[in-house]
Amino acid sequence: MLQEWKTAWALIIEWHHATVEGLLRGLLDVHDDTRIQAIITCATAALERPRIATSRGDSNKETGKAPSVQVLPEVLQPALEAALEYQNANVRMAAALCQYAIQSHNPLARDVMQSVLSKGNSVDSWAAAQCLALEGDVTYPVIKRIFQQLFNKKNDDTEHQCCMLLSHLHEKTTLIHTMLAVELNSYQWRDRIIACRVLSQIGGNISLDMKYKLIQMMLSDWSKEVRHAAAQAVGRMKFGKEVYNTIRVKLSQGNFQERVEALSLIGGLQLMTARLLPSFLNCFSDNFMAVRRAACLAAGALQIRDKMVLDCLLNLIQRDPYWKIRAFAIQALGHIGQVSPQLTDLLLWAIHYEESPGVRLEACRSILALDLQGDRVRDTFLDVLLLENHEAVLKHGYQMQIIIYLMGLWSKKCATNIRRMIQTLSQKDLLTQKIFKMERVIGKMKEETKRVYLQPKEGQKPLKLHTFLQETFHASEAPHTKSMVTESSPGPTHKKQKSVITSERSAHCPGKKDYDGAIWI
Repeated sequence: MLQEWKTAWALIIEWHHATVEGLLRGLLDVHDDTRIQAIITCATAALERPRIATSRGDSNKETGKAPSVQVLPEVLQPALEAALEYQNANVRMAAALCQYAIQSHNPLARDVMQSVLSKGNSVDSWAAAQCLALEGDVTYPVIKRIFQQLFNKKNDDTEHQCCMLLSHLHEKTTLIHTMLAVELNSYQWRDRIIACRVLSQIGGNISLDMKYKLIQMMLSDWSKEVRHAAAQAVGRMKFGKEVYNTIRVKLSQGNFQERVEALSLIGGLQLMTARLLPSFLNCFSDNFMAVRRAACLAAGALQIRDKMVLDCLLNLIQRDPYWKIRAFAIQALGHIGQVSPQLTDLLLWAIHYEESPGVRLEACRSILALDLQGDRVRDTFLDVLLLENHEAVLKHGYQMQIIIYLMGLWSKKCATNIRRMIQTLSQKDLLTQKIFKMERVIGKMKEETKRVYLQPKEGQKPLKLHTFLQETFHASEAPHTKSMVTESSPGPTHKKQKSVITSERSAHCPGKKDYDGAIWI
């Protein structure tokens, strides 16, 4: 409430940095704007600052509870009360708001609010109505102002706020339900919707006339949105038994218009019981086309997969003389989603041989909804592309052909990938040879670890593990290839020059050819 009033008057309040001395100077300032700013700062601080002391020294040792912190300093109270009698009306309004914010129950503040409610502008009167309603004022001007705000603003926040206020007041007076009953008869369908929503939220003991009015609106109001809102209100107010009895009587004993209303209500409320099912099944063979149409719509909305309901819909597709009923039956089966061979045959037959393009169109839509695949479906839609002359049916035929083509590409790609993986994994001999070769390489590496290589000489490449493995695999395939050590450590260019290490090694191992850069261990 206070935040809404500040936003309407474009007031920006920063109470965290305010001091008592500064607020006192503002409350006694000669400028009205400064006084209003100081008063609203006090009101905002009273609502937003913590009310409970957190220090242990201030706690009450006997009760174990922390004492309440004073809302505002006492030095500010006389100036705030004096502002209630100030000559400027805006200052008085701000002072009254501050008194309600600190919950002082000041009679002068109440008088100011009542005066503003009757004579003030829209912003001030709405704030005054909220303050008086929170205080428990159930007079006609207060409730009337709340209803004006509710039905004029028409947004979710305002509706929620008004419902909270009316819920707080409805137990003290019957005036609220009386005014809502008037709005239920409004010529504006949006007002009737709001009245239904408010009734469902505030609850309370409503009269039989209002109960029957809600049921009548739920059944026969010309607006679909109003019927839905009335049905929700009836459900939330626990009038389900009355609604169920009304539907059952209308469906079994009413005329064709009442049966259509009952079927529409069944689909809208998602209501079906064992006692309603026999009367519901009889509607599929009713003499009136409107009743059969409403039965198909209700079956599609309920998505009943009962065999008797499915048989009734299939029977309508084959035998009903009106093409619209056949189309609605196909649509209902598409919404239900129960695929069977008989349904597939009927849909493909309808695409081929139905004279009405509306039935063919619904058959195409149902096939798309049911995701039917296969050669028969593909061939049927190829015939549609060749023979169909209706634009909407052709459009769905093209869509179905694209889907079938993409599914075929996906299937071929998956099959190719699976075949390639199977061929790769089935090469047992190749895998065995690689395993044996790896074992030989590991054994050779163990043998070669008996040698320690020195740093290569100038112009020689250093030995690496991956080079060694490559040479090993190459050597296993070509046994006449020179060894890696020989290639990487060629002999000296001058045969007469020998290193000391080579001479010593020759002395220990006479008769063997030595290589530069290797030491025998």
